[in-house]
Amino acid sequence: MAMLFAGSCKKWLDVQPRTKIKSDVLLQTEQGYKDALIGCYTLMKSQSLYGRELTFGFMEAVAQQYDTYNNSTYGNVSQFKYTTDAAVRAQIDGIWNGMYNLLANVNNILDNIDNNKGIFTGNNYRIIKGEALALRAFAHFDLLRCFASADLTKTAIPYVNRLSNDVVARSTGEQVMALVLKDLEDAAANLEADPIRTGAKKSTADEFLNNRHQRLNYFAVKAIAARACLWKNDKVNALAYATEVMQAGEQYFPWIQTAHISSSSDRDKDFTFSTENLFALNVFDLKPITNRWFFAATPTDLLFRGSYYYEEMFEKSTIGANDYRLIFTSRLSGWDYILYKFFQPDNYNVAYASMIPLVRRSEMNYIAAECYVGTDNNKAVALLNEVRSHRGITTPLSGSLTDGQVREEILKEYRKEFQGEGQMFGYCKRTKMEYFPTHYISLTDEQLVFPMPETEIEFGK
Repeated sequence: MAMLFAGSCKKWLDVQPRTKIKSDVLLQTEQGYKDALIGCYTLMKSQSLYGRELTFGFMEAVAQQYDTYNNSTYGNVSQFKYTTDAAVRAQIDGIWNGMYNLLANVNNILDNIDNNKGIFTGNNYRIIKGEALALRAFAHFDLLRCFASADLTKTAIPYVNRLSNDVVARSTGEQVMALVLKDLEDAAANLEADPIRTGAKKSTADEFLNNRHQRLNYFAVKAIAARACLWKNDKVNALAYATEVMQAGEQYFPWIQTAHISSSSDRDKDFTFSTENLFALNVFDLKPITNRWFFAATPTDLLFRGSYYYEEMFEKSTIGANDYRLIFTSRLSGWDYILYKFFQPDNYNVAYASMIPLVRRSEMNYIAAECYVGTDNNKAVALLNEVRSHRGITTPLSGSLTDGQVREEILKEYRKEFQGEGQMFGYCKRTKMEYFPTHYISLTDEQLVFPMPETEIEFGK
């Protein structure tokens, strides 16, 4: 797929924020729009974004998911040296610039597509527009989670919904969330035409419609809406969106089968539980990337966690000894654990290879459980037990847990489930935790809000 679109994308992928993109050639045909959309996903795969920093790199280091005291790249990240260390500052600037570059390309599609409806066949107009709207919402929401306070009344980030040279003023968090949810609503309306809703994950007639379970499909959009609603503490709608996805789960996104993770050969192990992914990226150079940080790393690059804290997190001495996430997607190396989730063995099964999950089915159980806390703890516990049972944990949680105990179990699950996926930072920020787990530095906006690039601040907006 990357080779297929490389020629048509290379002239426009390097567009910077606030500059115009020449679209008179690319967006004249249906194929041009397909290429442009695939190009946006390609931008997301860069190491400055979801190919590393927003998943297993920067976001995990800042959330204290690794022991980074000797790490030359992420040691100062974990110490929140956002402005005092030039390398950390460059990483943060790379996230901001990369995301707004992505948004410039997404807006280029959306600015033009309604004027070109006549060039599309089948439902491709609605699918391309729906995915582009979802990408715009997804990127802005992650920017909000990184660069704005959890207090939504405060000034947050610019919501850029058209391609322009104009400087866009920052909106409040509340305004950003309203725009995110509006884009997601419009995306879902267009993706009513998504073939995945009839169980079709692949197409024999149009290669563009393949791998619907990895792209921003209808159910992924609903899942992101659930995540966004919970961020603004709208538990009614968060529960409704999460429930819709869970009801479709077994038909379209079945739980990982034990045989698919416990194979004797690494090449046949589904390390990312890919059948459960609602939205994932295929990062084709994932093997050399993860080799550097996990498997063939020099001592100053290696990302790891000491065995004592890691096994304590998974409750190995009590209920977690057979947890799939401990015994299959983690690996003990000496006295430390490394993340094995992204290991790419030689001749890896193509159905599992090169995959980085961004939204997964299990998160819907956690969101719904959080919505039930205090109103129906039995339902909350049942939702947690459902995930645990599909992770090899045979001891169910008691239905008599208190509100605080249920919340503690949800936190445990987030820590276990989303290793290397960049979710812990947002969870701790949203729930207003005083500390990151096992790291007792008080959390304020000084640690939880990344600084915008200085060039952005100079505009005074």
